[in-house]
Amino acid sequence: DELSEEEEEEDEEEASEWQNRPLFRHLAATLVQQAHLAPLPIAQLPVYWEHDHALRLYPAPHCVVLGDRTEQQALAKFEDTELVNPGCFADDGSFAVYRPATREVEFSAV
Repeated sequence: DELSEEEEEEDEEEASEWQNRPLFRHLAATLVQQAHLAPLPIAQLPVYWEHDHALRLYPAPHCVVLGDRTEQQALAKFEDTELVNPGCFADDGSFAVYRPATREVEFSAV
């Protein structure tokens, strides 16, 4: 029992470290609320309307994985959607493993 409790505490500490990133949490909220992967004004990001539907997040998915260099190993949950950023694979070989059955995310690297 003690070993499993210690493992749970470590998992909670790791999860809280990834979730305590206010900029990434704000990005997660914006993407889910706007239901779009590019929620910027048209003046800042021209839209190619013929392909815009491919960037929509409706209905909201269970998980969105971003591959961005700015917030490495970031995890945020907004409403019922998990947003994960494992970092840039080309930089350090990092990636995320998502298990749909349990909706768990694990960060890994090669």
